Amino acid sequence: MANVKEETARGIKWGLIQKLTMQPLQFLYGIILARLISPDEMGILGLTAIFFALAGQLQECGFGTALIRKQNRTHEDICTVFWFNVGMSFVLSFILFLSAPLFAAFFNQPALVNLTRVSALLMFLNSTTSVHMTLYQARRDFKTPALVSMCTTLVAMPFTIWAAFSGWSYWAPMLQGIITGVLTLITIWVISPWKPKCCFSTASFREFFRFGLNLAISGIITQFYLEARTFIIGKFYSPAQLAYFTRGQHTCSSPLQLATSILTPITLPVLATLQHDQERLAQVFRQFVRLMSMVIEWGMITLAANSAAIIVLLYGENWETAAEYARILCFGWMLNPLTLLNTNFFAVQGRSDLHMKIAVILRPISIIVMILCAFHSVGALCFSAIFAAGISFSATCYLVTRISSIRIRDLAADFFPYLVMALVANIPSFFIDKLDWLPICRLALGLSTSILIYGCILLVKRDRAAAYLLAYAKEKIARKRS
Repeated sequence: MANVKEETARGIKWGLIQKLTMQPLQFLYGIILARLISPDEMGILGLTAIFFALAGQLQECGFGTALIRKQNRTHEDICTVFWFNVGMSFVLSFILFLSAPLFAAFFNQPALVNLTRVSALLMFLNSTTSVHMTLYQARRDFKTPALVSMCTTLVAMPFTIWAAFSGWSYWAPMLQGIITGVLTLITIWVISPWKPKCCFSTASFREFFRFGLNLAISGIITQFYLEARTFIIGKFYSPAQLAYFTRGQHTCSSPLQLATSILTPITLPVLATLQHDQERLAQVFRQFVRLMSMVIEWGMITLAANSAAIIVLLYGENWETAAEYARILCFGWMLNPLTLLNTNFFAVQGRSDLHMKIAVILRPISIIVMILCAFHSVGALCFSAIFAAGISFSATCYLVTRISSIRIRDLAADFFPYLVMALVANIPSFFIDKLDWLPICRLALGLSTSILIYGCILLVKRDRAAAYLLAYAKEKIARKRS
């Protein structure tokens, strides 16, 4: 298991370097924009994400996952995926560009015309580097994408902040997307060892299409479900309510993305290398479940417990409503990374059809529940996320046990103890967040209390995941000393 350890550790190291460098700057960036751009204006910008997330699923069609899974990929395979992505992106961007006036009219927001058209051009621009990034991930080279992302973001941020100070309103965040997209395109095409050629294999296309179609269908349904909340709030509630929801969602998803962006891109290529050794695959998969559960469940429940202090401290008292939404979403979304890990397991086993079946059967139920909740309030709409996450996680866990030697009680033993420990560790924090203290004082006391209790529980319990990390750290230190 040495290679798995090394590859996982290398990926986590560069993921941490990237995130620990960028996360403080991203937080500062978000604070500045929240104080310079009104909730109404931020809400208008949030509407542009609805159709582009769906278009992104159509553009990729699961081909990237298929490319990572195939260990003996050829240059012809890669070129086929590249030209398919670029072609689909061009068609979708063209359609969205032309339909921008209809989009703006539906939401009664004239500003969406130009915002939508610029976003359409950005989507096409980003498609020209997606395969290059996929290849880095497939080769388990996590260093290069991390460095490119850090450098391009650091260049773009000052221009974005200047634009916000200059009164560019919702065009300031859009400027960051433009600068980042252009710089990434130039950098990747210069440094990447792979360059596309004018070739397209129908045999490769059919192979990837058969595998990727199931992922594409499930991805479209899932993305539609995720963006439906924004669609409903944008249509039937005020832009300010959409902004509060978006800010709460962003606060909730930021640490989640920190963990998943480090761990998830690592799990698929690492598990793919073990697809022909089922016993070892099961062992490594369960180790990933324990590691992710230990980190993500505590992190999300801690965020929920301290959400009011965090949002008021970062964005000001006029954003306090967003804390209510963030607290609810934390409990639902903490299951999503583990659900994604389960679907990666399906992909490694060549069972992308299971991913599609879950989406086709369960997502319509979740959408119905979400619509019924939407008639009540935005808060009720957030509660529907807990229901959806719970049934998706349960279903994927059951299917993992059906296609492997892993038992349902094994997964329960890997997951539920961390949920209980995280809840116990944060009981004081929920009460501390209600106190009439300064936000910084509430956050400091709540966070330190949670860390102390959780650390003590892991130590007393002699937790396997924590012991694994400590043993690996000691091993690395010993190697360096020798």
